[in-house]
Amino acid sequence: MPVDTSAIYIFYLAREYDRAVEECRKALDLDPNFARAHANCGLAYEAKSMYREAVTEFEKALTVSGTQATYAGLLGHALAVSGEKGKALKVLDGLREGSKQTYVPAYDMAVIYVGLGEKDQAFRWLQNAYEERSSWLPLVAVNPVFDGLRSDPRFQDLLRRMNFPL
Repeated sequence: MPVDTSAIYIFYLAREYDRAVEECRKALDLDPNFARAHANCGLAYEAKSMYREAVTEFEKALTVSGTQATYAGLLGHALAVSGEKGKALKVLDGLREGSKQTYVPAYDMAVIYVGLGEKDQAFRWLQNAYEERSSWLPLVAVNPVFDGLRSDPRFQDLLRRMNFPL
């Protein structure tokens, strides 16, 4: 029976990180090779400032997924916020190099730039994600990854252009 990680992600977005981790552990007990569960666990750990654990989970998600760009973006973000900016830049370079062969979502690039604290680049890539009509983009309104951008007028402009209430 497939494992559903929707509830885990909802707990994360609701900032109920302990509950998200608890549900991740249950999901991974059922399927230790489920990339999305590892990634959701990584998000919750990162939000709890448990960076080593977050990086480990994102690395596992990458390994079992076959290096999906979304998980690379999350790994790059976690590395950046944990102070491992050099490693985060290597992940970013890897995505840039990969984009020469396959599609790499602009959203994933923006996630890394947010972690690096490079707001101008983050907004540039968020604009690209907006133009790509990224399915992940509406979540910027509630995703804790983007908390560092919320006070910037460009963030409010992005939400306004997506017709979100301000």
